[in-house]
Amino acid sequence: MLTRLALALLLATPAAAQDADPRNQLVEGYMACMSGGGDADLTGEMLDTLFWTRQDDSDMGLINFYPGTGESTVVYMADDGSFCHVESLTVDSATASEILAASLGGEEGAPFDYSRDDMGCTRLDFDTGVQATITSGGNDPTCGSDTDSGVRFTFEASE
Repeated sequence: MLTRLALALLLATPAAAQDADPRNQLVEGYMACMSGGGDADLTGEMLDTLFWTRQDDSDMGLINFYPGTGESTVVYMADDGSFCHVESLTVDSATASEILAASLGGEEGAPFDYSRDDMGCTRLDFDTGVQATITSGGNDPTCGSDTDSGVRFTFEASE
């Protein structure tokens, strides 16, 4: 059910990320990561439908996805499916948290509880076994930023 809902919501986002609005691109990334469940092909198919491009980086063990327009949002995931990460260079962590909860929770979405990870960062624990941790962006993330954001999805099977 969540996969069908996710695809419907993805397709309903304005102009399929072509409007370059980073907030809409975050919704698309969150839905693809959550629904893809660590499966790179499934995640890629969802994003491809929305005109994102895929770039494999086998040296780093990552698969990168870029929206059709704009350069401030990126989705990347481990090629072993252990995580899927959505990062914005322009949307702050508090706003990203609100977008995440609104796009994945609610009546039709997956129920979740709030918790904290080992660093003390806010985490959404979904009933599906998926966890989404909210941080700043960048290589050394902190629990929040006023200028950027990152959301890391981890999947029950990979823990």
